[in-house]
Amino acid sequence: MKADTSKSNGGPMSPAIYEHIADYIIQTLIKEDVNAFAEAKLLSELLVYKLPSVVHELMYRTVSAEAEKLKKDSDINLLKEIGGITTQKRMHFRSQDQYNSFVALFFDAVEKHPGMLEHVDDEEKFEKFMIYCIHEFRQKLDDFATEIVQERSKLVRDNRLYIHHKNMTDVPEIPTYADFIAERIEGLAA
Repeated sequence: MKADTSKSNGGPMSPAIYEHIADYIIQTLIKEDVNAFAEAKLLSELLVYKLPSVVHELMYRTVSAEAEKLKKDSDINLLKEIGGITTQKRMHFRSQDQYNSFVALFFDAVEKHPGMLEHVDDEEKFEKFMIYCIHEFRQKLDDFATEIVQERSKLVRDNRLYIHHKNMTDVPEIPTYADFIAERIEGLAA
């Protein structure tokens, strides 16, 4: 299994981080289409294998983009940007470990590129910046999963696979969620 190194401890990042992020993506897939549950184990293995090459770059790009916004306008109300205090309180995770995985990725990005924090001048602003970046990162993962579900659901509808015909001999082959993810995961960080 591929593991990236973290500057802070010099060692590889725990594979558990990728497992928790994979679980988050799978949760989103299942929330959008319960049929994705049948592929959950395969999806988990695939995502844990593929995520190390993608999520660090995606988090870096997310933090970098948000740091640029903050640099251009230092008066941005980060709390308001994510929808206010109620959205911040609603931003929940399945477990503390899942939350810690997102935080670890955020810290990995800012440790490797400390210049992104030059416009974050106090602890409160740093915390809001972190929450905002994690929120944006999750939004990108949600959008990725939702797009895959919509595309696969459209194929199922277009090929009328939801109708079970007893004598249906010519059934078109529809890619699985794992096929879609394997094909598109690299583009997530692009």
